[in-house]
Formats: sequence, C-alpha cells, structure tokens
Amino acid sequence: MRTTIDVPIHIRQQLSQEASSRNLKGFSKIIIEALEKYFHSKSNDRKKAVDRLRGSMASAEHTKALKDLQEGRSKWRT
Repeated sequence: MRTTIDVPIHIRQQLSQEASSRNLKGFSKIIIEALEKYFHSKSNDRKKAVDRLRGSMASAEHTKALKDLQEGRSKWRT
C-alpha cells in the first residue's frame, strides 16, 4: 500500500544516505524496519508496565475492572 508522509528535510537526507548505503532505490524498507522496531518497543513497554502492576489489585477489583473495560469496548464506535 502506498501512502504519503511529510518528513523534515534533515530526516529525508538521512533516509537518502541510509538508502544509498544499502543500495536501495527507495525508503520503504527503512521506514518499515523503523516502524516495526517502534511498535515492538511500545509493546514491550506496555508489558513491563503491566508486570510492575501485577499483584497491586485485589481479585474482585480486577474482575470488576475487566468487566468495565469489556463493557466500554463493546460501546466503542468504529
């Protein structure tokens, strides 16, 4: 899928240099690699945050919070 993004000149220059050093014609592979790394990192950050909270909520609180979350999600418009 194709899309258009606006990037500052200095980042475009860095993309050009990186693409050239990898003998690539475009930036897609570099951008995909960066986005995958970014989202993987965010996922790991969330897991660490959840791990830090483990045991901080009583079972009844957890059950109620989970029920409230599921109910709220069922009402989301997409």
